[in-house]
Amino acid sequence: MSTKRNLSLSTPQPAKKERKAIDLDTKMKVIKQYEGGKKVNVIAHDTKLSHSTVSTILKDKERIREAVKGFEPMRSTVITKPQSGPIHEMKKLLYIWMEDQIQKRTPLSLFTVQMKARSLFQTLKERAGEDYSQEFVASTGWFQRFKKRFQMHSV
Repeated sequence: MSTKRNLSLSTPQPAKKERKAIDLDTKMKVIKQYEGGKKVNVIAHDTKLSHSTVSTILKDKERIREAVKGFEPMRSTVITKPQSGPIHEMKKLLYIWMEDQIQKRTPLSLFTVQMKARSLFQTLKERAGEDYSQEFVASTGWFQRFKKRFQMHSV
């Protein structure tokens, strides 16, 4: 006869450890301490971070320094890549166009915004030349992220 363990509902299950976001300021302090001669284990103990986290920060120190030089906010926890090219220009122009339409109290639909985005991108892509090969699809998900990025809640 096989015996099965009974799971007690009264025994609390251990909570999953939450991920901790580390800001750029803390990462720069870790890098400076390491360059000052401190060992990884000592830095990990002082900052209450794991050894592997400190090692990962040190491995990405060039990227972290570039983010700090690029005027990324020191409270930022995510290093973003700066956008450029026709897609970035199209987003700025589309935002200006949408603000103008809102000022004129012209109703905007998803289809209208998508068509305008596609036409702006085509124009900018032609200006960029034939070496630019990136494609753009104005999907519903893209539009939702666009609204969120530009804080356009009422559109």
